[in-house]
Amino acid sequence: MRPSNPNPELSFDQLIKLATEWASAAGNNEDTDVCAVKVKVCLDVAQIKLTTAEHEIRTRQIELAREANSLSEKLLRSNDEASKQNEKNAESMNRATDELAKSTSSLKWATWALVFFTAVQAGIALFAFLKQH
Repeated sequence: MRPSNPNPELSFDQLIKLATEWASAAGNNEDTDVCAVKVKVCLDVAQIKLTTAEHEIRTRQIELAREANSLSEKLLRSNDEASKQNEKNAESMNRATDELAKSTSSLKWATWALVFFTAVQAGIALFAFLKQH
């Protein structure tokens, strides 16, 4: 039985099988030159399919690399913004800590003033109490 003609619609595997069939047909009362041409056509079409598939894969790889680069750039910008915000937050915390330290110092002096005032009042009350008795 004579193999079918090469067809670009065939899959890569089908083309390789057909090329093998044409190579085998060369010894079975088929014209050797025709069989050689058919084998070459099968292999050329298979090569074109491989090249096309490789091109599609490379194109997709490039697209994915571009997407990855874009996401990396967005992540970098986000990290930069977060870093700047963290610096601002740290500065705010430092200012708040300084203000708290000042308030604590003022509170300490106010507490001592209150203790002194209370001691004066206690002294006056004691003096008044002792004066009456």
